[in-house]
Amino acid sequence: MDALSDILELIRLKSSVYFRKDFASPWGMEMGKSSYAQFHMVVRGHCWLKSKFLKNPIELYAGDIVIFLNGDEHWLADDPSNKRISGIKVVEAHHRKQELFKGKNISTTLVCGHFEFEKGFNHPLLKSLPKFLHIKDTERRELTWLETATNVIMQETGSNEPGADAVVKRLAEILLIQILRVYMLRKNVSKGYLAALKDHQINNALKLIHTKPDESWTLENIARQIGMSRAAFAAKFKHLIGITPMNYLTSWRMFKARELIRQRHLSLFEIAESVGYSSEASFNRAFKKQFKKNPGAMRKEFAE
Repeated sequence: MDALSDILELIRLKSSVYFRKDFASPWGMEMGKSSYAQFHMVVRGHCWLKSKFLKNPIELYAGDIVIFLNGDEHWLADDPSNKRISGIKVVEAHHRKQELFKGKNISTTLVCGHFEFEKGFNHPLLKSLPKFLHIKDTERRELTWLETATNVIMQETGSNEPGADAVVKRLAEILLIQILRVYMLRKNVSKGYLAALKDHQINNALKLIHTKPDESWTLENIARQIGMSRAAFAAKFKHLIGITPMNYLTSWRMFKARELIRQRHLSLFEIAESVGYSSEASFNRAFKKQFKKNPGAMRKEFAE
């Protein structure tokens, strides 16, 4: 398994789509800081967007997608000078079937929602993700799969077809993964986990760790298998990801162990063995160091 797919298995990515909604001019929506990654898709018309990542408001057009991966505050409006209503109030009004921005002069149709990640999954991938992503319609149309997925989400959101909600949620999750792939491949990312995935040698090292976390890996045998010297491998890995290869190996083993504890079909000793520990005591120490609680306590927490 490649490292990105392996991580996405454990990140427990979930999406929630709030609405597909027409906004009649004048309208404005203020999104406060959120614990979720928020996204907006412009289905029709245009609007303005402002956040701390933008010196000045930018205009969004039909087909544009924006994502705030850290849930940072921002606003959307059909005119920058408009009065803005809390996004929470807009969602609540939608659920009550009330229209806050109604009228004949519809300026914008939006699909809005959020992505949710596993809490406590403090992986270097999440630290290296850009806080703000903007996929323009011109970029989207160059990528057939992104164009198709986006169009289906736009069509299914708010429809009365059986299974529409499930289709939208799954496609929104795929959309995020595909956008991250585009970002990784197209942007000049020189440092961080996405840069490591682009680097042939370090990506191969990550594949070894993720495919066989129970292997008795050492710095020397990983370096040998990817065709690098021990010193060059260690330096390059730490430069890109920010931690040493052995620290990454230990951390990934603990993430895998936590997932196995959640599934509750193996004993703690079997879990320790499956992630490369012959001693349950040493496994317990490593686990507690990463998660501030021992495996037994984690198992009880998941069972509650």
